[in-house]
Amino acid sequence: MSGSVRIGIVGSGFSAHFHLASYRKIHGAAFEVAAIAGRDRGKAAALAAQYGVARVLDDADALIADPAIDVVDLCVPNHLHVPLIMKAAAHGKHIICEKPLGGFFGPNGAPGDWSAEGFPRQAMFDAVIAQLGAVGEAVRKAGVTFCYAENWVYAPPIAKLNRLMAASGSTILRIEGEESHSGSHAAYSRHWRQAGGGSLLRLCVHPIGGALHIKYEEGRRRTGRPIRPVAVTCQVARLTDIASFRAEEPKHIVTGWQDVEDYASILVDFEDGSVAQLTSTDTRLGGIRNFLSAYGSRAVATANINPNTACQAYTPDGSYFDSEYIVEKTETKAGWSFPAPDEDMITGYPAELEDFVSSIAEGRAPKSDLMMAQDVLLLVYAGYLSAAERRTVDLRPYLQAR
Repeated sequence: MSGSVRIGIVGSGFSAHFHLASYRKIHGAAFEVAAIAGRDRGKAAALAAQYGVARVLDDADALIADPAIDVVDLCVPNHLHVPLIMKAAAHGKHIICEKPLGGFFGPNGAPGDWSAEGFPRQAMFDAVIAQLGAVGEAVRKAGVTFCYAENWVYAPPIAKLNRLMAASGSTILRIEGEESHSGSHAAYSRHWRQAGGGSLLRLCVHPIGGALHIKYEEGRRRTGRPIRPVAVTCQVARLTDIASFRAEEPKHIVTGWQDVEDYASILVDFEDGSVAQLTSTDTRLGGIRNFLSAYGSRAVATANINPNTACQAYTPDGSYFDSEYIVEKTETKAGWSFPAPDEDMITGYPAELEDFVSSIAEGRAPKSDLMMAQDVLLLVYAGYLSAAERRTVDLRPYLQAR
């Protein structure tokens, strides 16, 4: 692609805000955020004014159809990802999609109060397999670049971990990782029909993506092809349903989960015989916990994304820090804390978007691509099937050769 890459953002909520903030930190790539569209035009206009975006369009369809837009950046709720991906591909637009790629949000024609309680996980899994195939076909047919916004792939601590594994020549025997905090306050997260799942889908996609990236890169170093996942075993739970916890007051952990889990642990088997143990939960006090550890034959390394100890602080009264941001998802600013000096940078957002813009301009695949997006969603829904049927799910029949 010649000239400046012209980006249109769909959405005006949290993810649109941090994408716009991170685009400001990109240096060296020729691009512009040319337009924004959101369901709430007022919010979209406010974001456009804050970040200097010239045009505010009425809706996603108008932005996707606009010939002055090269790339559609999807910062929308999970259930809108696949429909908008299909529209963008049909219009020949390159795509940046927030995680996850998609999911199951209820059968066609389901009532507004549809619940996932008792719904067959095999049916969900089958629907997601069909969804993955449709998205892959649409993207490949259109010949567009698909960028999967998994920031862990670009987080500096994980990039360093990967370089250490490469430098040591280690066989990566085992990976351990986690994303946990005290719970989402977003109302949509309580319901499967809106979120597509619980902590496994909302949180564990990050350590899953990080683990896949580490094994992909190891495989490319060794044989020129990524090492792929071949099996999944999973357990999920709703820990806030424990009777003694329900009787407690006050509660410092988010409650009210309707038909989704607040805890998940997934074991991934890779084709070379290595394993990954990955956890996510909405029941961890003390702020967000994001880490990935690689246990190699010649080295061990841990990437601590959160908490990061670059800055440490103490105050006896949290109100003293009222005017200053500390870190995501902490319940209190009192006591010892780990204030993030540049949370966007350490979690990988500017590096992620820089790679996306450059990959589109150069006509190459990004580090976090369609294969990553498809494998992550496959693992998540195989996990739900595994947990429901208490068995290991073989992924090999569903992996596309790529």
